[in-house]
Amino acid sequence: MEFIKQHWNRLLIVTISSLAIILAFTFAIDIKGKALIDESFTQAVVVFGSAKALNAVISLAQGTELDLPFVTVAIGEVLDPINDLVEQFALVMLASMASLGIQKILLSFATSTMYNLILGVSLVILNIWLFVRFAKDERLRTLFFKVTVVILFLRFAVPLIGYVNYVAYENFVKPEYNIEQLNGKIEGVTDEVSRVNQETITQKEESSFFNKVAQTFDTSFYSKKVDAYKDAVNNASEYVIDLIIVFIFQTIFLPLLFLFVLYHLVKSIFNIGKA
Repeated sequence: MEFIKQHWNRLLIVTISSLAIILAFTFAIDIKGKALIDESFTQAVVVFGSAKALNAVISLAQGTELDLPFVTVAIGEVLDPINDLVEQFALVMLASMASLGIQKILLSFATSTMYNLILGVSLVILNIWLFVRFAKDERLRTLFFKVTVVILFLRFAVPLIGYVNYVAYENFVKPEYNIEQLNGKIEGVTDEVSRVNQETITQKEESSFFNKVAQTFDTSFYSKKVDAYKDAVNNASEYVIDLIIVFIFQTIFLPLLFLFVLYHLVKSIFNIGKA
């Protein structure tokens, strides 16, 4: 009992080290963590594809012109603001996919056999060093301790990011910002703009010269076309902004916040080993 009281901090490190070695070599948290990151990456690719598809049909609409006598009207220009937003959204999705891709690479590196062996050997040496001291080893032991903490931190930080993202999304984000539903609405907007494009092109090709002359003096004709495009992209800005919020939070802000908190938590826990 006296031994436990005197060496409780070292025994705690031994316990944590043993648990870390077991988790590292059994891949207990890695398999699920990798699956969650892969799922997020696939989801990001799908949403990015939807954003590019919407950008394509809006760009087509912007180039759609009605050739009337003595004048050419580019009705699709009404879509300029939403197209600018969609292009920015595509850049956000590229950043999100890059973040998730980096997480996948780091996960593969941290869960490799070589890395696990380095971690295991480092922890064994560290724990032996806790009880067996050498002359003038303080500086070297402190340096080795810091290096081991960094190795341990990197080993479990990336898999845990997948869990943190999953828990945060399912419990706090999804009820208000459901990625699947928002992406479905974006696809619906794409289909609607494509439909209006096709109608405008068909009408342009089939209109006779006299119909074009009549349309020149019919202001309601232009109003209807503009309204058709406006209706097609109705609420699209809201859907896009919601998706931007979700992916910035999930793939950029939350991982950085998690790494920051975990770093300071691990650092404070292992400070007991310096005693």
